[in-house]
Amino acid sequence: MTQGKATTILGALSLGAAVALLAAACVGGGDPAARHTAAHPMVPAGTSAALPAPSPPAPAGASSSLPADPSALPAPPARSCKATLKLVETWPGGYRAAATITNTADTPLGGWYIQWVLPKGATITQAWNGTHMQSGPIAMIHALGDDRSVLAPGATAADIGFVGAAQSPPTFTEITCG
Repeated sequence: MTQGKATTILGALSLGAAVALLAAACVGGGDPAARHTAAHPMVPAGTSAALPAPSPPAPAGASSSLPADPSALPAPPARSCKATLKLVETWPGGYRAAATITNTADTPLGGWYIQWVLPKGATITQAWNGTHMQSGPIAMIHALGDDRSVLAPGATAADIGFVGAAQSPPTFTEITCG
């Protein structure tokens, strides 16, 4: 692998981790208004969120709290939702899309989010029935924090949409939800 490709992959992984941290802040407990004013500021398109400095390495001879065998780590939680994104219309320099999220769990899904990767240069400029965020190619829409932010088991939120700018019709890849 070339150094440039490795740097690109590591940068995308770091960006993904930053967006995952933001998502965790969005869907965490507490007052929804406080989460969306103090938990994360809006990151303007084309910039990245500042991450805390890494911890210094452990002193020689210190033991790690992580198991030596990665298979001993707990399995990630099962997915509790299904999300779709659909390109509805395009025009020179822009597009409109629709999103849905379905709770596939047996328990309510509160503070939901949908995350995906956009092609290089594509942005989200406005969303409805959700709050949009973007950091580089990673985009997200999360619940507003009102009564519609909780999906009952089997329920679907299908009235979510957004518009954006793109040189050509965008594709939505790596769609995840929670």
